[in-house]
Amino acid sequence: MSNSHFNIADAVFLITSAWKEVTVRCLCAAWRPLWPECVLQRDFEGFEELEEEAVVHEIVALGNSMGLEVDDDDVEELVEEHSKELSTEELLELHKEENETLKRSLTSEESGEEEDKEESRIIPAKDLKDAFFCWSKLSKLAEDYHPDVGSVQKAISVFNDNVMNYFWKVQKSRGVFFTGRTVRLSVQTRLTGQ
Repeated sequence: MSNSHFNIADAVFLITSAWKEVTVRCLCAAWRPLWPECVLQRDFEGFEELEEEAVVHEIVALGNSMGLEVDDDDVEELVEEHSKELSTEELLELHKEENETLKRSLTSEESGEEEDKEESRIIPAKDLKDAFFCWSKLSKLAEDYHPDVGSVQKAISVFNDNVMNYFWKVQKSRGVFFTGRTVRLSVQTRLTGQ
């Protein structure tokens, strides 16, 4: 027999060498499409696979150390809940909620900018006085003559909270107080002569 002759022992040696080069990751990738239940969920080479129970117990211990009331069932329920794939409707609902949250945050930022712009505009004291006088007259008229007293009170409250509150804040910041038809100036305003 010559050196170039290939025999069964050489074949077994080559197969053994080749098999040693096959990684767990390669095996998992090959078997996952064929038989997903038999493939490890974590295929990190060089890391020990922690048993699921050990991980759950570790999470529970961590939660308890933080003062939370957590047990194994809570952790398993959370994992199960997050492992489910979302339906198209659920994804659309999440997207819609995120958009609404974004719109609210942008609206609040814009309203903050508008308030800054409004505060930079000076409202004449006479206009403030007229606004308070007109609102006082209108709200009194509605309370006295409108048949639905409950609706009137709600409307007045909403208008006070959403509109008049701004003007009261402007008035208060200036130290000018209107009560009915009289105007009282704060001591500070009288001293400065403004």
